Amino acid sequence: MKHFSVVFLALALSTAAFAQTAPPSVISPSAPSSPAAQRSEITPEQRARFQADRKACVDELKPKELPKGERRAAMRTCMETRNPNLKPMFARGEARRAEMKTVRDACRDEVKAKNIKGNERRDAMKSCIIAKKPEMAKPIACSEEAKAKGLARGAERRDFMRTCIRA
Repeated sequence: MKHFSVVFLALALSTAAFAQTAPPSVISPSAPSSPAAQRSEITPEQRARFQADRKACVDELKPKELPKGERRAAMRTCMETRNPNLKPMFARGEARRAEMKTVRDACRDEVKAKNIKGNERRDAMKSCIIAKKPEMAKPIACSEEAKAKGLARGAERRDFMRTCIRA
C-alpha cells in the first residue's frame, strides 16, 4: 500500500509539471483575456493559417452585397468551417460584445434620464462607460487623441490605435 501512494504521488506531480509546461493546442474559453496573453498562445504557423483562411473568406464574400451584420455572421461561419478550433475564440468575442452592449445600454439610460444633449451627452456617456468598465479608459483616450490628430478611419488610424493602446 505504501508503494501505491508513492507511485500515485509521483504520477500526480509529473502530470502537474507536464500540464504547466505543455503548450496549449487550442485556444480555450478560459484562456487569459488580455491581448498579449492571447497572442502568445498562437504559434506563427497557426497565425499564418488563420490569416490565409481569413483572406480566402474575404475573397469568397467580397462579390456578395451583404449588410454589415449579415457580413459578420457570414465571415464567422466561413472561418468556423475552415478552422473549427476557433469556436471558443468567437464565443469570447461574443461575450465581450454582449457585456459591452449591456454597459452601453445602462449608460444610455442613465444619460437619457438626465436629459442631456449634444457634447455634454457624449462626455457623460464616456465618463459613465469608464466608470462601469475602467479598462475602456485607455481605448477611449487613444480614440480622442486620434481624433485630435485628424486621423480618419483606415490603416493609419488603426496602426496608431494599436500602438497607443499597447503602450
